[in-house]
Amino acid sequence: MKDNHITISNRLTKISNYSEGLTSLLAGSYVLSLALANRNLALRIALGVAGGFLILRSGSKLNAGSFDEELI
Repeated sequence: MKDNHITISNRLTKISNYSEGLTSLLAGSYVLSLALANRNLALRIALGVAGGFLILRSGSKLNAGSFDEELI
């Protein structure tokens, strides 16, 4: 029973990481599109850095949420 609880908890953690990664990827893409549409150079740089951070963060979250290691 305890092993089953740990397995369910691990799967819920992976699903949470995966959904957080997708959300971060969408937010990063949106922020980068705002950076391209803006004319203020300082704001473009700030939004570009923030969007890049969100996209890089999404990669690590999507990797943490993958289920590949359970299939092996």
